Amino acid sequence: MKNNIKSKILAAIVCISTVVSLTACGGNTGGNAEAKKVINIGMMNAPSGFNPLESTDIAQSTVAAMLFNPLVELDDDMKFKPMLADSIETKDNITFTVKLNEKAKWTDGNPVTADDVLFTVGLISNPKVPSTIASKFALLVGLDENGKNTTGAEEIEGMKKVDDHTIEFKTKKLVDLALFEDNIGTRLKTVPKHILKDIDPEKLYQSPFILNPNVIDGAFKLVTYAKDQYVQFEANKDYFLGTPKIDELYFKIMQGSNITVQLESGEIDMNHPNLGLIPFEDYEKVKGMTQLTTESGGTPGTIQTLMINNKTITDVRVREAFSYAINRKMIADSLLKGNGEGVELPYLSSSEFINKDITIKSYDPEKAKALLKEAGWDSNKTINFDVPTGNKVREKVADIIVDNLTSVGVKVNVQKYDFVTSLAKAKSHEFDIYIVGIPVYPTNPDLSTILQTGGNLNLGQYSSPYVLG
Repeated sequence: MKNNIKSKILAAIVCISTVVSLTACGGNTGGNAEAKKVINIGMMNAPSGFNPLESTDIAQSTVAAMLFNPLVELDDDMKFKPMLADSIETKDNITFTVKLNEKAKWTDGNPVTADDVLFTVGLISNPKVPSTIASKFALLVGLDENGKNTTGAEEIEGMKKVDDHTIEFKTKKLVDLALFEDNIGTRLKTVPKHILKDIDPEKLYQSPFILNPNVIDGAFKLVTYAKDQYVQFEANKDYFLGTPKIDELYFKIMQGSNITVQLESGEIDMNHPNLGLIPFEDYEKVKGMTQLTTESGGTPGTIQTLMINNKTITDVRVREAFSYAINRKMIADSLLKGNGEGVELPYLSSSEFINKDITIKSYDPEKAKALLKEAGWDSNKTINFDVPTGNKVREKVADIIVDNLTSVGVKVNVQKYDFVTSLAKAKSHEFDIYIVGIPVYPTNPDLSTILQTGGNLNLGQYSSPYVLG
């Protein structure tokens, strides 16, 4: 089921030039003559961390992007704009030349250089570092199908430093520039070599820096993370792309229903369009709040995806039965009030990459029952359905899925965990079915790196020689 945030989901934005600091988070102006410019943002899920080498949950990716710049970033017009890189160019779609912004520097005053970029890719591709974005780098020469450097070589064949601010990447085959920018340009968030070079790669994720990054090149610096309450950032006044116009940002973590309440009370100034969706039943109420400016749309959103563990639900007929058993249209029409649609792949229905010949499996409980019978499904068997809490709409969708599966003879045990815990269990494949939001891919037609064994979104352990080659 897809939440089409770009064209349909309500994002509430307060149009104010100066916001007094949030008292609920202990903020204050400290008696300054000029009040700080502070924005308070509502979101439903706590980030799993601030690790720039990870990109499994959207909350984590969002906060990490505040601290560490990607090479490029996808803008609202679906074009890639420069961030850490001034440019990415290719003449043959094999060799890609990346020129870094020479003004970029770390908050300790050191410049951001090509050495930092090469060091970061080295960490991502190190078999001892469990980076979830490694599969995106599999297109580089010298890395295996999971984006790992298993050759034992200290240097990766597909990367070369040209000068302090220029790097050449070589791919194994012809690659479209947009695909390179999407796979590598948007996901490569460079870390400081001079800070991390002496840390054992196996212990990297437990290092103080990864847990609490304090040398960054992004627009905002991390101040405080009060677990499951809020994340506080302050402006990096020496940011190479210009001092942010906002002094402080607070990402407040709350239940979805509280977003409406705190928008009304003024405790938050806006909701995050991907992470803090307005409950559907509150749309009209929020639209009627005179202190807000509301607009439908925003960034490309997420697809709520039912992951089926291929190693515990091994029969393809059973997996197909689950698909036929779920009434997606009813979810879209009744629960989502028409603001959603069923999809088979992570593309918007308007995407240029969508295969128009693929039809969505219709709701057919009788066919589901027939497939289960053909597969010899044991009606006494209970499957575990892991559901992350926080997003009430997703929880209601899960309730409908349970009812749908129960009606065709499948017993379901629902296990609810906070988002961070549920995601950790999902990464360890400790589920039979699991519901989670994954990003929309508006510019990337290649899903093979997602579905690789080590792909950061392949929580269901999908494997197909036909698809993956």
